[in-house]
Amino acid sequence: MAAGYRLNSTGAVTNQGTNAYYWASTPYSESNGHYLNFNSNNVNPVNNANYSNGFTVRCVAR
Repeated sequence: MAAGYRLNSTGAVTNQGTNAYYWASTPYSESNGHYLNFNSNNVNPVNNANYSNGFTVRCVAR
C-alpha cells in the first residue's frame, strides 16, 4: 500500500495511493534521515529529507 506521507509544512497527507516513503535506520545528518521512495514505475533507494516529514516507519528485526 502506498501510504504517501504527511507534509511537515501543512500536516496534509500527500501522494497517498501512488507513492510510498519509508525511513531508513541510518541518519543522513542531525536533522535529516535517509529514506526509500517507490511507486509503480520506480524505486528510489537513496534520498534524504527532514525528520519532521511524516514518513512511514517499518520495524524490522535483526
